[in-house]
Amino acid sequence: MNSSITRLALIALTALLGAGVDRAPAQTRPPEAIKSIGTCVAIQTRATTVETPIGLRAEGSCQTAEGGQQSCTATIVPTGADIILDVNDSGAMPQCLGLGAGDACSSVQSGPLVFQSQRHATQTFNTEAYGVRMTVMVRQKRVQQATTDLPPTAKFPLNAGRLFDVLKNRSSVAARLECAMADGDQRIFPIVGEADLSPSIRFVSKNSSEPTFDILTYRVGP
Repeated sequence: MNSSITRLALIALTALLGAGVDRAPAQTRPPEAIKSIGTCVAIQTRATTVETPIGLRAEGSCQTAEGGQQSCTATIVPTGADIILDVNDSGAMPQCLGLGAGDACSSVQSGPLVFQSQRHATQTFNTEAYGVRMTVMVRQKRVQQATTDLPPTAKFPLNAGRLFDVLKNRSSVAARLECAMADGDQRIFPIVGEADLSPSIRFVSKNSSEPTFDILTYRVGP
């Protein structure tokens, strides 16, 4: 079986999960001359984002001074790098503190709470002659990533002097080979960019012609 037929069969069967398959060079050798240094499976890792509500609210405030009609804009940002604003928080009620004489808060007109993004929101307030301090609080969510390994591919041999392919989904955050070596060792080879997997497993090429995955080709040393 030539390499092009093998590659087409591989793509048809394993494009979604990624796989490794042994490919013979153009000049094949008799089966008895082929030396296997181990047997592997390819495993890819997928990441999903989990958003969890938290009790701590993000707060923004602004204030006006006495002396005629004025406006101010409160800016709200999350309280941490791994936290976002809850853009569905439609019940965020502003709080008013009068800074001068009279019923200053009764004259405040509140604009809508506007989310520019999950990490930035604003609300504008208009006042009459009295100074006020306006504060608005917005619910937040903590963002975390959960990783899950996809099912391993079928086992394939590491035959000395031969090529093999690994299909790596572009949506995967990591990929690796888990191998049972001929000397009895259990080895894990992380797939990182276009680097060699080991001194005896060399990177050859990357085919990115497919829209959702790359075909990484390696050669097993003699």
